Amino acid sequence: MSTLTLEGTPGLAVDRGDAAQAGSRRETASPAVGRAADPEVAAVAQRRRFSDHYKLKLLTEIDDNPGMTGVILRREGLYSSNLFRWRRWRARMGTQKKPVSENKRMHNEMAKLQRENARLKMKLQKAEGLIELQKKTSELLNMMSRNANDES
Repeated sequence: MSTLTLEGTPGLAVDRGDAAQAGSRRETASPAVGRAADPEVAAVAQRRRFSDHYKLKLLTEIDDNPGMTGVILRREGLYSSNLFRWRRWRARMGTQKKPVSENKRMHNEMAKLQRENARLKMKLQKAEGLIELQKKTSELLNMMSRNANDES
């Protein structure tokens, strides 16, 4: 029989020819020795959940051993679709926005307020300039009307 092992993973070996015997050995080691296994399926199926650490560790292992992907997937009892989703998840993790610190938030707010303050100062200067122009125009028209009245 052939034995598949993954280098760098101590103690992990799968012997495909002895799978039935391995299953029978597991049954005899159970606490219910002598009883038949319950043939019924569990009422509620439990979906497997994988931690972020496990996903990253497995993706790193597969990236480091590109020719051993199938062996690793069989050893872990996973499908290639898991790898696809996990790689997409890992790529999104790198592009996510990082939380902004309070100091940076305050700095951004202060910069925004300074820009708004500068914009309003420019608007005020324009308005004051227009008011000055109106005053001078009014004075000039008053002087012209006085001169016209004095000449008549």
